[in-house]
Amino acid sequence: MIRTLAALLALSSSAAVCAQVPLTVREADTKEAVPYAHVQWDVLKTTAKGVVVSGPDGTITIPAQAADVQGGLAIRIDFIGYDPVIDTVYNLSPCTYSLQRAQFFNLDELVVTGQYKPTSTDRAVQRMHVINAEQIQRMAAQNLGDVLGQELNMRLSQDNVLGTSLSMRGLGGENVKILVDGVPIIGRQDGNLDLTQIDLSGIDRVEILEGPLSVSYGTNALAGTINLITRKNSGNTSSLKAISYVEQVGRLNLSVAAGKRFGKSDLLITLGRNYFGGWSPEQSSTYDFAKHEADSTRYQPWKPREQYFGRLNYRYSLNDNWTLNYKGEFMQDLIIDRGLPRAPYDESAFDSEYLTQRLDNALFTTGDLGNGKRIHGLVAHDRYQRTRSMWIRDLTNMETRPVPGEADDSRFTLTNIRGTFSNMKDSARLGYEVGMDLNLETGAGERIADGTDQEIGDYAAFVSAQWKPVDRMIIRPGFRYAYNTQYDAPLVPSVDVRFQLDTALTLRGSYAEGFRAPSLKELYLYFVDVNHDIHGNPDLIAESSNNYSLSLSYRKALEKGVLRGEIAGFHDRVHNLITLAEEGSTLYGYINVGEYRTLGGSFSLGWESGHWSIGAGTSITGRYDTVGVRIGSNPYEYSPAVNLQATRHWRKQGWSINLFTKYQGEQQSYIYTDDGSLGRGRIASYLMADASVSKQLCNRRLIAQIGCKNIGNITDLNASLGNGGAHSGAGSGSVPLATGRTLFVRLALDLIGKSKETRL
Repeated sequence: MIRTLAALLALSSSAAVCAQVPLTVREADTKEAVPYAHVQWDVLKTTAKGVVVSGPDGTITIPAQAADVQGGLAIRIDFIGYDPVIDTVYNLSPCTYSLQRAQFFNLDELVVTGQYKPTSTDRAVQRMHVINAEQIQRMAAQNLGDVLGQELNMRLSQDNVLGTSLSMRGLGGENVKILVDGVPIIGRQDGNLDLTQIDLSGIDRVEILEGPLSVSYGTNALAGTINLITRKNSGNTSSLKAISYVEQVGRLNLSVAAGKRFGKSDLLITLGRNYFGGWSPEQSSTYDFAKHEADSTRYQPWKPREQYFGRLNYRYSLNDNWTLNYKGEFMQDLIIDRGLPRAPYDESAFDSEYLTQRLDNALFTTGDLGNGKRIHGLVAHDRYQRTRSMWIRDLTNMETRPVPGEADDSRFTLTNIRGTFSNMKDSARLGYEVGMDLNLETGAGERIADGTDQEIGDYAAFVSAQWKPVDRMIIRPGFRYAYNTQYDAPLVPSVDVRFQLDTALTLRGSYAEGFRAPSLKELYLYFVDVNHDIHGNPDLIAESSNNYSLSLSYRKALEKGVLRGEIAGFHDRVHNLITLAEEGSTLYGYINVGEYRTLGGSFSLGWESGHWSIGAGTSITGRYDTVGVRIGSNPYEYSPAVNLQATRHWRKQGWSINLFTKYQGEQQSYIYTDDGSLGRGRIASYLMADASVSKQLCNRRLIAQIGCKNIGNITDLNASLGNGGAHSGAGSGSVPLATGRTLFVRLALDLIGKSKETRL
């Protein structure tokens, strides 16, 4: 008995010497683990101290002896994007600490797109990328096109009437799903949305998911999904902010945002006006406010436009688990196209106006049912109208008369009902999500199938499961079945895999099939003006696709910051790709290309600390199609891209310097050749660079930002036609890209409430 007691005593003494202090670090709002948090510890009565980093599950062990801990162990828990926590412990009992997200700096955003519940980008099953409000402000971005133009695997195209369009992973914008709070945006003119009509005022972050999300969001979600998340939390106090943005070429944007919290309710209102006076390469470097409506300078390749927009967000918290949210948005965009004086006497000209109006309404509900169960639902109704008016103007007295047969009024609506139920406990091996996604789109107008109203419905149900065979692996298979009123939709499967190799390396892979029925515009729209003649094609075949993605991401928390890296690859095969092909100098038509493939990859590195934010990357995208096979050229055409983003902060002094630059390599396009067959064209490469400096003033209530966009003074890109030329042998031309080098000033003033932009 004495020997047994002695052994136990020795064992307990040994345990005391080797004892460790167990800690767990979690995110305050979501209760999820915070990986790679830093803990500085200091034994108060000795010289022992050190730094430890939490693992992927947020756990930390401090190698301190029990006797020393009894005298006090001071700890400080830090991680970028969170407010630090300071405490003193006196025993070996396990402790859990909750970190609050920092108000003015947020590195690791929570994302909701395609997830069972809000989670961090590093813990998301799919490969995610977030552009938060801080980066949007650093870029002085005014619309969605300004933000996406700097991203790898994305390329912008410009039409001075139809606006800015996007291609992603080598696929056109008609294969990119663009959402606002999960609600699809309607109003595609040439298969693409005009990104300049999507203002970023009141946007909290932009979530980008590269690759197919067809199971969750259906049609258009082949190349990727972009979800704009609006700000819904007004904070604890009232707020009123005014923002102005000016460029010397004649751009003036003004917006006002107000927020108020009362009881369980949050109310946010955003109003604004964006004005652009038009631009021509021949005009002076500064905007000429004098009107020249009767001479040749009246014509401007970049058309004058004026936008008005507003958003109302109202959120009511029933309790800690249920919220109701209503969002209403309005946008009006007016483009003025003044024609050249007509020969031989220059006494008249054709003028046009394009008026676009959007009215979006959505009602959301979100509920946390406990034990990992969540429910989310939305009902949305969006209306889109584009009206074209054309008249001939007498330049001697400025009187006008309508041009018969040229008026156009196209109207589209989208009704979207969506609901999901998910069940996934943090510690569970198996979880699932089931949902429905009902969409009804209508189209009406003089140029919609000879004035006949059209509609297309897509009614889908989807399900996915999340299985953890081991702690570090997640496998998520899913299926979507849809009934389409005009096309036979197949069963669409997908599978996503996430494997945590170690504390720093995460491997992700995905496979998905996709289906995209042609939109009403691709089927029936006839868009005709002096610069365009776009014909719908009711004989189009629906697209189907096979999509593969693989990525390896690296994230390492070091003593003074976080080092990130990623290498990714993709392969997409699209059958019966729908694209817009050039049939004449201004005549375009929708066609099925046949077999179309993309193959590419990217590599990026980034460093984030309290003072520096640096990111650089490169990508290459190859495109394969039956055109290349037929004309005997290389079936794959490759286009490289390189980007660099750098910001240096002096937070105490309130200064920052920002640099954003991107090189985009040559890209192919489609044209009809002289013999009537489909051929390839070329669009030249370019380098776009922006730089700015920011300063906080007036006790951080005023942020002044001055900078230069398009430092390289890029305007038009050379566009050469492939396979012998087209259109009477024309072998080259140009396409617009930007309005040349511009200087800008941005001012953000907090009239009421504490400044949210002290991150600068």
